[in-house]
Amino acid sequence: MSRGDSRARAAETTSALLVADGEALAPAAAPSRSICPAWSYLFDVWPGSPALLGAVVATLLCSAFLLLDLSEGRLDDLLEGVTSWWRHPEVRSAIVIAVLFAGVGVTYRYEELGSREDVARLRPHLRPDAGCEAALRDVTCVADHHDVWIAGVLGSLLFAGIVPFLYRDPTRFLHAATYGLPSVLFDFAVALLLGGTILRTVYAGVVQDRAFARLAHSIARLDLLDLEPVHVFSRRGLRRTLRWAFLTAVASLVVIDAGWDGPPTLVLLGIVGFAVFSFLLPVRGAHDRVRAEKRRTLEALRASVRAERERLESAEAGSTSGRLADLLAYEARIAGVSEWPIDGFTLLRFSLYLLLPFGSWLGGALVERIVNTLLG
Repeated sequence: MSRGDSRARAAETTSALLVADGEALAPAAAPSRSICPAWSYLFDVWPGSPALLGAVVATLLCSAFLLLDLSEGRLDDLLEGVTSWWRHPEVRSAIVIAVLFAGVGVTYRYEELGSREDVARLRPHLRPDAGCEAALRDVTCVADHHDVWIAGVLGSLLFAGIVPFLYRDPTRFLHAATYGLPSVLFDFAVALLLGGTILRTVYAGVVQDRAFARLAHSIARLDLLDLEPVHVFSRRGLRRTLRWAFLTAVASLVVIDAGWDGPPTLVLLGIVGFAVFSFLLPVRGAHDRVRAEKRRTLEALRASVRAERERLESAEAGSTSGRLADLLAYEARIAGVSEWPIDGFTLLRFSLYLLLPFGSWLGGALVERIVNTLLG
């Protein structure tokens, strides 16, 4: 997506937020800060697509890793032809971490654009009340929450603490000399940035999705026979799941050389669990609204059925009416409406997304076995 397209989409979203059915809605305060300011600045000045920028960042970061390893002599066996590049742990680690680092930024950008689209699609169906305005502010101005930045600091510390476990011999970090190596210092710097970005976007996503789920209760009119307006909630959940499943699949490759036990694997499993949670969080709001509307409609229908039945019982013998049959058919149709805005195709996509990290782990274990066999 080009910079011009992004600006046009943002302008359209702003217009959608201000006008609905000819009635102006009090706009939420414009966000004063981005969740990821550095990434937002890069994407704003970059003339190409976010994916292309991510490829450039990954290439530069991978090159920096390899240059540092080269300066410290850890690529000598590669230069001498003793080890192939794809079997060299330093090379593989540099590639995976660079892709993960860039992937976090790129998926964040697409999440940002997708959130704007979600609001634009749902906005025409909302009634402009105080609850709606408050939820919209939390969705669009999440960067103003101080807790988001606290989460970023905690994420940086967490990922920095994981760095030693990504080495085959974590005990080397018990020696002060290790912390003087440029490559180690660079690893810690990347971990601080990566952890801060991930945890900040995780927490911001939870705040946004909880607020977006509340918007389901501000839908002006919900037609149980046409639930298309609430499908935006499941699409949002799927997008969140795909993001974290993809990042987990990439991140799991980091532990091929570090081993599959310990903190790295626990973190990866935690991210998979969060991917499931991210899918259900926005969908739960739509579920609650559909269930409440279904219950209200069924109560009204059953009251009409009782009234019509009593009318027929008090009428003369032989009196018939097609109204009762119509009411019973409509009641059965409403009773069969699913309370979850999830169809079979959505469940299939969700399952395939979750297979990404597990497939990556199986592939990683297979690669590890092959490498060990080749190395004897």
